[in-house]
Amino acid sequence: MIWFLLFVFVFALLMGIFQVPIWIMYVVLILKVIFVLLRNPLLFGKDAEKIMEHLKKSKAPYMKFLYHFLQGELLEAERAARKIRSKKSRLYSEIMLLMERKQYDKAKDLLAQMGGHKTKWYALADIAINEGNVEAFKQNKERITDTFFLHMLELDKAVYEGKKDEAVKMLENMIPMLRGYKLLTVVQYRKQILNGRI
Repeated sequence: MIWFLLFVFVFALLMGIFQVPIWIMYVVLILKVIFVLLRNPLLFGKDAEKIMEHLKKSKAPYMKFLYHFLQGELLEAERAARKIRSKKSRLYSEIMLLMERKQYDKAKDLLAQMGGHKTKWYALADIAINEGNVEAFKQNKERITDTFFLHMLELDKAVYEGKKDEAVKMLENMIPMLRGYKLLTVVQYRKQILNGRI
């Protein structure tokens, strides 16, 4: 990110020195931003292995956390989570770890600190599935509008009910339509089911 900002500064300085019209500067800057966004595998990546490699190489603590968490290395993920500076990201990572360890009461306490966000409603609905609380599941599911989260809840419910083959088929149908982090999440979830970790 620092290199991008340095590039923008130098670029703007050179354009100013050569008195290039401002609209050309904006067009070039917009093209550069689009190029950087398209090259980010977490947003538009089509290959789950490349996305995992990107997470592995990243020096950002939250990305390290995601890498270790998705690999099932919870101790390493917990160490990475302690280094996260953003309070919001640290809270998300703590909730993810608690849910993975099936410490739902502690996770609910942390979720109570979050504002009304689709991630909160998804996590509460997922906890309700695992606790067998049908009413809480319905209430939290109604608050979610994101189709990806709704599909993931259906998958979680199928896995909880023991319909793992059905869940794997649903995941395989989702894979061609997804990109970036959502694709990685579905691929890793499928791996966990097939390896018996779920």
